[in-house]
Amino acid sequence: MLNAHTQKLLSYWRRLRGDRLVPRKDEIDPRAIKDHLAFSFLVQRDGEDRYTFRLAGTGLCDLFGQELKGHNFIHYWADEAKSGARTALSRVAHLGVPTVAVCVAETADLKPLRGEMILVPFEGARGEGTMMLGHFQPLEPLARLGGKKLVRIRMTTTAILTGDAHSANEIAFEDKREAKNATHLKVVASR
Repeated sequence: MLNAHTQKLLSYWRRLRGDRLVPRKDEIDPRAIKDHLAFSFLVQRDGEDRYTFRLAGTGLCDLFGQELKGHNFIHYWADEAKSGARTALSRVAHLGVPTVAVCVAETADLKPLRGEMILVPFEGARGEGTMMLGHFQPLEPLARLGGKKLVRIRMTTTAILTGDAHSANEIAFEDKREAKNATHLKVVASR
């Protein structure tokens, strides 16, 4: 992972989850992730190819120049990136594993903004389907967009995050991270 915000959100998710495969959506405490809310979003899987924004932070909505609630998350990915986005979303929804993607968001005139996106799974509180908490972390100054709005996202790499309580290397992962102050990712697929 490239940004501390991404790591903090993953650590929060792991604490909520405890010994379960995934935590419940109603366990999310917005105060615990207040530093992440502007660029966070909640997506619900409504069908094979429909992942609907249920909530989206004001910073993210401002980047896209519109309220994202109710829109299909897949719609915001460039045509050639939609397959990778579907794969990442399906992996999070069906396998219950956090996934991180390094991506480039673009304006209509192709001004790029590098970013990092994390998706972590949650169980719906009333059985309404798989929910995902996501966070888009810009890795470059927003001023480089010159006030223009983003229209699409292109994925450059994705990775399933490993080293958690449901794998054999949980203790080694934590010890190594503290000793070397480094993050650990296992790249499963890349583009």
